[in-house]
Amino acid sequence: MRECEKCAGLWIEPAAFEKICADREQQSAVLGVASPVPAHHVSISDQPITVSYVPCPQCGQLMNRINFAHCSGVIVDVCKGHGTWFDRDELREIVDFIRGGGFEVSRRKEKMEIERERQQLHEDQLVAAQSSNTLRLLDEDDERIGGLSAAGGLLKFLID
Repeated sequence: MRECEKCAGLWIEPAAFEKICADREQQSAVLGVASPVPAHHVSISDQPITVSYVPCPQCGQLMNRINFAHCSGVIVDVCKGHGTWFDRDELREIVDFIRGGGFEVSRRKEKMEIERERQQLHEDQLVAAQSSNTLRLLDEDDERIGGLSAAGGLLKFLID
């Protein structure tokens, strides 16, 4: 873990971050050293939103911005192979999210999304099967009509 003295941001490698997420003692350590939000802190909704991608301190590639656990509201910069950059107070916010049951909420949302996708797939399969049956019936009707038309033509030829 490395800290930027200028902005109070933190760079954490993947193994160390996983340990923080899984270990309550590590979380307590983070909460113990994390700087509290200053009293004059302006809420995010009052600030203009500017998105900027920052390079990974190790490889120099631009990092991906992700919403931690897809629902925490904490946007962090991630280099998949090297680590995660946390702006001031973001790591504390993530620990608060985890301790407040955020992972369970995230898992429930993921399960609901998977179930919704499964139901949509089932509905799409039913529609496709019905379309296939309809097309098959139409093809059979076309064959009957074609056969009747040919028989009518033959009878007309024989009668005339």
